[in-house]
Amino acid sequence: MASGVAGPLIKIALGKGKQAKAQYALQPLDDIVVALKALPRDISLKYQLRALRKAAKPGMEALRSQVSQVGQVTGNLLASVTKAERKYNNNRAKLPVGVIVVGFRRPNNTKSQKMATPAFAGGSVLKGPNRAYHSHLVEFGTQSRSAGKSRRTGRKRVLLGGRLRTIISREKEKSGVRSILSSFSTRGPFAKGTRGQYPKDFIATGTVRGAPAQHPLQSAFNNSRQKMQSVLDTEMRNALEKALRELDKRGGL
Repeated sequence: MASGVAGPLIKIALGKGKQAKAQYALQPLDDIVVALKALPRDISLKYQLRALRKAAKPGMEALRSQVSQVGQVTGNLLASVTKAERKYNNNRAKLPVGVIVVGFRRPNNTKSQKMATPAFAGGSVLKGPNRAYHSHLVEFGTQSRSAGKSRRTGRKRVLLGGRLRTIISREKEKSGVRSILSSFSTRGPFAKGTRGQYPKDFIATGTVRGAPAQHPLQSAFNNSRQKMQSVLDTEMRNALEKALRELDKRGGL
C-alpha cells in the first residue's frame, strides 16, 4: 500500500509495477495531494504516515488470517508477516511521499538480525522472524519435479494478460543412474550423528509432486482492499486537517 507519484499520487497496489499501482489509484484524493504539496516536508510526511499506518492495519490483519488458513505450517511464514515504511520526495511532483508495504520479511536480513544466531548448529538459517523462504512457493505453488537433465523441445509465442510471451516446453532425459532430488550437495549440518544422514534422510527419488498455489497475499489484498481504501480516504483527510493545524501553530509557511 502506498502513495505514489505518476498520475493520481495516492494509491493502493498489489505489487510494485506501474500497471498494478495505476489499477488501484484513489482519484477522489487528488485534492489532498494538492494541499500536501504546499506543506513543509516534515509535516506532510508525519501525517501521511499516520494515515497510512491506520489504512495498512486491515491489510496486515487479512494477511495474517490468510496465512493462518494455509495449514501444515511451521509458523515461520506467519511470524514473518510485517510492514515496512519508507519516505522520499524524488518524484515528478516534488511531493514528500510516504509509503507502507505489507508483506513478508526478507530471509536473513542481516541489518535487522545483526546479532542473530543460527537456528541450529552448523546451519546458515538464522533465528528470528526473517524466515519467509517459501513465501513465493506458497503464493504461486510449485510444479512436479523429477531428477535428471532437461532438454528444450519447443517454443511458442502466446498472448497472456495482454502481453506477448514466449513459452518454452521441456522434457526430462531418462538416465540409467539412480536419480535423486535434494537441495543439498554436501553433508553440511546434516552429517551423521548430528541431524540425520546425508543423502539418505534428505533426498527424494523419482518424481516429487507439485504443490497447489495458496495465494494468501492475493486473497488478503482482495479481502481488505475496499476497507483499506475507505480508511485511507478518511484518514488522509483527517491528517491534512491536523497537519494544517500544526502548520498554523508554527506560524504558517
